[in-house]
Amino acid sequence: MATEANISRATAPCTETYTAYRAAADRLREDREARHQAWIDLGFDLRSVVAGSYCVLMLAWIIVANHLFGKAILPALATSAGGGIVGGAAFIWLDSSERSKTYAKSHFTLVLGPLRLAVRTLRARLESKRWEEDLRQNGTEPVVDLVIQALLGDDPHSVLLPDNFDGLRVTQTQGYLVPIGAALDLKRKLSILEGGTIAVCGPRGAGKTTLLENALSEGDFTVRAHVPAAYTPPDFLLSLFVRVCEQFITRQGFAVPEFTRISGFVRALRRLRTSLRRLRRVAFFGVPAAALVVLGCFATAQSLWHRYGGGLRTSLDSALRWTTTLAEKTWQGDNLGAGLLITLAGLLVWVLQFSTRWRRRLRALPRRICLLASYVLLFGVTVSFPGDDELGRHAHALSDPFILGALLLLAAPLGLWVTAYVKSTIRIGGHRISTRWITTPAALCCLAGWVMLLRSNADVTAMFLDRENPARLLGLIAAGLLLYVSRLRAKTPEPDLVTKCRDQLYQLKTVQSTSAAVNPSVTQLITLGSGHTSGLSTIPSNFPELVEDFRTLLTRIADHVHVQGHRTVISLDELDRLGSDAKALEFLREIKGILGVPHVYYLISVAEDVGAAFVRRGLPHRDATDSSLDDIVHVQPCTLGESTAIMDLRAPGLTSPYVLLAHALSGGIPRDLIRYGRGIMEMRERTSSVELTEISRRLILGELSDTLAGFRTLLGKQQWSPDTAGVLTSYRELMLQLRSTCACHADALTQALERFSAESAPGTSTQSALPEGATHLIHEASVYTYFALTLVQIFSSPTFDQRRADAAARGPAGHPQYLADTRLELAVSPYSARSLITEVRQAWSLRPVTTSALAPSTTIPAPRLRPCPLHQPT
Repeated sequence: MATEANISRATAPCTETYTAYRAAADRLREDREARHQAWIDLGFDLRSVVAGSYCVLMLAWIIVANHLFGKAILPALATSAGGGIVGGAAFIWLDSSERSKTYAKSHFTLVLGPLRLAVRTLRARLESKRWEEDLRQNGTEPVVDLVIQALLGDDPHSVLLPDNFDGLRVTQTQGYLVPIGAALDLKRKLSILEGGTIAVCGPRGAGKTTLLENALSEGDFTVRAHVPAAYTPPDFLLSLFVRVCEQFITRQGFAVPEFTRISGFVRALRRLRTSLRRLRRVAFFGVPAAALVVLGCFATAQSLWHRYGGGLRTSLDSALRWTTTLAEKTWQGDNLGAGLLITLAGLLVWVLQFSTRWRRRLRALPRRICLLASYVLLFGVTVSFPGDDELGRHAHALSDPFILGALLLLAAPLGLWVTAYVKSTIRIGGHRISTRWITTPAALCCLAGWVMLLRSNADVTAMFLDRENPARLLGLIAAGLLLYVSRLRAKTPEPDLVTKCRDQLYQLKTVQSTSAAVNPSVTQLITLGSGHTSGLSTIPSNFPELVEDFRTLLTRIADHVHVQGHRTVISLDELDRLGSDAKALEFLREIKGILGVPHVYYLISVAEDVGAAFVRRGLPHRDATDSSLDDIVHVQPCTLGESTAIMDLRAPGLTSPYVLLAHALSGGIPRDLIRYGRGIMEMRERTSSVELTEISRRLILGELSDTLAGFRTLLGKQQWSPDTAGVLTSYRELMLQLRSTCACHADALTQALERFSAESAPGTSTQSALPEGATHLIHEASVYTYFALTLVQIFSSPTFDQRRADAAARGPAGHPQYLADTRLELAVSPYSARSLITEVRQAWSLRPVTTSALAPSTTIPAPRLRPCPLHQPT
């Protein structure tokens, strides 16, 4: 990289900016050397001191001449001419001595040097930035690109250098959601339907749960429930019923009731303790604060009452007499117009009780009056300042230097606190301390100086002690109290629907009982008595009643949410955990009674076989899906483009060969795609390699080893004979071969994989009868090995980009998506998948593996038990 040719190639386009930078740097160096030499030559004698003093006096003269002479030009010219003659004589006298000239030159250099040095430094830095930018854009970037391309070779995308892979570490989809076709399809169906049941079907790991979680709009009332593996319909409906009630109560802003076993006495003690804590805070802070405020404002309030109280009482008495007179005249019939208006007002009041809006406005009327009164008080206090002549007189008497000093002392603490906020620590000597330890004392000193400065001024003291200030302060306190009162909100009454949900929770989660006793008796000469006791307790609702109650309450909730412009959605996830399609259909049949509620959307996650039953409805039989589901959304595995979008979001910078490797291994299933992405990163850490050939080989063979171990475990449950036990031996030998990661062993391993994938039952003769149920497992393992061998030969060979382009040109089987389709075909049938794998191998110029294509002597080689001396296993 740092060769002479590369350096010359990078600096050649930047010659002009480099020359300008070197010139500025040379001038800066000359100024620094001249300043250093001036310190060396520094000295004083009479001639240099006189010349320096003359220069200082002339500078001062230029500054004050305008103030001394004003518009008098002739005196100024005469004085300047005299100064020039004296200066000429002084400099002629200075020129007569070489030592004096050297001293004077050093004086001028040291005095004017800092300004000149600052200008030259700034110019050098600007030229340096220009050269740096020019070098980066026109010099180093093109050269670095050429060098990197030369180092990467023919396969630049085969090097694993992602920006980060934080998205692969998390399993949740928050922040990593990629819209796919199924999500858009579900949103369209939700917008078309006015309630209904929609099934979301697809293979496990295809993203059905993610689709259900992100298909809703903001503000929708959503209830999510996971279907248990073992269930009874009443228990599941009871759990769903409770969840709907609790979430609706929470949505409306109320607390869900807690059903605890503690006694009423303990609950009362807890409430009392909370009240005492609140009272303690009020006693320690509120009472002293109120006492101090009342003590300080009592005299002012009393004075204001004496001043304005009489007029206020007179106005109130006049208003009361007028109202009384009007009522008497109206009652006696002397004022017919007032009677009509009062009658209409009474009718209007009666009608307003049916208007929710007006009831809400009437309840808010006292708060609005308090808010208006607080604004009036604030406005009055603000207007009183400009209208006070005494305050204005004292304010105009303040001098400009005093105001400037007060503002600086007030702004200094703000600047210090901002500095402490921006820079939390500073280094002093070899220690790092908190900035607040320095800025806080300094800010307090500035505030103390500000207070002392204000106190030392008689006008400020007079303004502070103005006789109207107590009334203004009292007005501000009253405005604050009114603002506080205006923000108080009365407790919102609980809606009927929330009360219904709360009552339903009590019925669903508790057993309520009541008892009554009657003991009448008559005591006279003889004694007559009787006793009667009765008890009443609730019993749990049966399943039909539970369904009816659920539908009734859910209908009311859905209507309430629909009026607000939102949707009610109930999602039932993980229906495929029931084990089989028969159990899933039985589940739909049993909960069918709660479906079909108006304005309620049911989103049900089902497996592919249940979705297949729905699309086959009426051909020729009908089942639970036909009458339970209104529509269905198929979640297909991701295409190569969607997988690329997912990996770009979760692992930016991951190149296309690695995305294609994860896509081929996963078949486009998002959950497996992310898992194989993590596997790629794990292989990079384990092998310390960034090459596609090494990482792909380790990843594919490791996955094959784990899969064959699973097949061998399943086959071990079968009944084997001495003639057929060789199958298990061949599995064990191949798994031992897969443990060797040595590159020297690649040919032997390829030979073993070819033999294993070509034989239908490796290790047995054709006449041997395999155990029942083992033939299909053996063929599945053979075809999966065939697929893994194909992936190893595709990805672990060099020049991947070129071979990929050549394969795509040979036909559809060479397209990268065809690898994922082949992997999905393995889940359908190993027999159809084998033919697809053969087509893929032909498109990638690989020899199809069959028994006839292998040499007659080809067998699975014996595993290497000793480590390779060249490549130690990692």
